[in-house]
Amino acid sequence: MAYIVEENAPLVEPLTLTDVKNFLKIPAGVTADDSFVDELIQGAREEVEGYTGRALVNTNFRQVLDAFPYFVDTVMSQMAYPPSYYSLPRYSTTLWNYSQMIKLLRSPLQQVSRIEYLDSQSATWKNLYPALPNWEPLTEYFISNEIEDPNGNLQVVSAVTEGDENKTSTSGTTQPTWATGDGQTTQDSMITWTCKGPVPDSGDFIYDADTEPARIFPMPGQTWPSVLYEPNAVKIHFTAGYGNDGNAVPATLRRVMRLLISDGYYNREVSFAGAIAINPRLVQMLYRYQVQIIAPTRG
Repeated sequence: MAYIVEENAPLVEPLTLTDVKNFLKIPAGVTADDSFVDELIQGAREEVEGYTGRALVNTNFRQVLDAFPYFVDTVMSQMAYPPSYYSLPRYSTTLWNYSQMIKLLRSPLQQVSRIEYLDSQSATWKNLYPALPNWEPLTEYFISNEIEDPNGNLQVVSAVTEGDENKTSTSGTTQPTWATGDGQTTQDSMITWTCKGPVPDSGDFIYDADTEPARIFPMPGQTWPSVLYEPNAVKIHFTAGYGNDGNAVPATLRRVMRLLISDGYYNREVSFAGAIAINPRLVQMLYRYQVQIIAPTRG
C-alpha cells in the first residue's frame, strides 16, 4: 500500500494572524486569543488539505511503497485490445507502459528530489534522481529550482528580484544566453540563474507535474530496480504546494479556511457546523479542488 508522511511543516500558513483577526472583527490590540487563533489557522489548513488531497503551502513529503510497480510486458498487453486498436490514426502514438506509473498523494507537485530504494542485490539503500527539466518561458521558478540548459549544464535559481527567498519569479519570454562557467550567473527577467557545471548524468526517472495526481515514470525503455521484500522499501521524497508564502493559494480555499476558523472561534465549545464533511456548502466549494485518485499506485 502507498502511504504519505509530512517530512517538514510549511514555513508559513496561507492566512496571517492579522488577516484572520480582521476577519473575526477582533479589536486592534487584543491579543488574549492570539495563540488560539494561530491553532485554528493551522487546523483549518490541515482540514482543507486532508479533504482535497492538496498542500496549500510548499511542504516536503515522503511517500512510501513496499515495492515499485511491476513491469507488464507490452506485447502481452496488446492481446487485451481489439485487433483494429493500433491501426486507427487517433491511437497512432507512442505506447506508454502505464504499469510502472507511480501516482503521488499530494498536489500540486513542485518537484521530486529523489527516490530511495532498498536494493535487492546489495541489501543497501540507493538513490534515484530525476532527469532535469528544460527551461520554459513565462514560468514561475522558486529559489533552488534546477534545469538543464541547452549546453548540458546545470542551472540553479540563486536569486529573485523581490529579494525574498520564499517568493517565486517568472522567467522571460525568450531563452537567455546561458553562462557556461561554473559559478557564473545568467539574468532571466526576474530570475538569476547560477551555473553549476555539466549535469552529471541524464537522470533515472521523469515526473509529470501538470496532471493531478502527479505521476512518476522510469526513463523511456527502462524499468524500476528490484527491491527487497520489506515494508516501505521505496521512499519518494517530493515537494508539493502553491508556493512558499501562501499568496498563490486559490481564493476559494482561503475562504473555506476563514469560514472554518470563524466557526471554531465563535462556537468553540459546542458547534461542529463548520466541519467540511457535514457542511454541504463547504463540500460544494471544495469539490472542484478535490484531487481524485481513481486507481492509486499499488505497492
